[in-house]
Amino acid sequence: MQNYPSEEQLAELTRQLTQARIENFFGHEFGTWRWWLLVVLLIVPWPIWYKFADKKKLVELVMFGLIVMVLSITMDELGFVLSLWSYKYEVLPMFPRLTSIDYTIMPITFMLTYQYFPTWKSFFWAVVAVSGIFSFVVEPLIVKLGFYVLIKWWHPCSFIIYIIMGLISRWMVRTSVDIMHRHNAK
Repeated sequence: MQNYPSEEQLAELTRQLTQARIENFFGHEFGTWRWWLLVVLLIVPWPIWYKFADKKKLVELVMFGLIVMVLSITMDELGFVLSLWSYKYEVLPMFPRLTSIDYTIMPITFMLTYQYFPTWKSFFWAVVAVSGIFSFVVEPLIVKLGFYVLIKWWHPCSFIIYIIMGLISRWMVRTSVDIMHRHNAK
């Protein structure tokens, strides 16, 4: 019979890991240029996005962006927990992910793609281009800058996931909007 850790033991390990993250954060990360860059990337793009967002489709855009955000956070959490990658810097130690990307850069980029490429065909090719830029330019750059550490991950996998994420998000929003329009037409 195997002896598995109890819920209390797992909670204690989690508490110790969180405490270690907080100590590392205040000892090595907080206030560095990398930390400030993450804070700026988390906040500054939102007012810029709002300026360019089509206000007539704001609800639709926000719905699309929230779906992208949830998928991005979920994939990031999965990859982090499975030790496929890790991050050396974060905005807050309680969220050991690249929150600036998950909460801002990914949703905004994909929302603008959704807005400016309204047909499935144009959207598909735009998402392929955006996914290529994120996977083969942005990811290697943030690795080189020391934000992102690849453990068991390859950029082509990100490329495929980003494309799927964009297509699923668009399908969910377009399906919802179509249902709403059919319901309102009755």
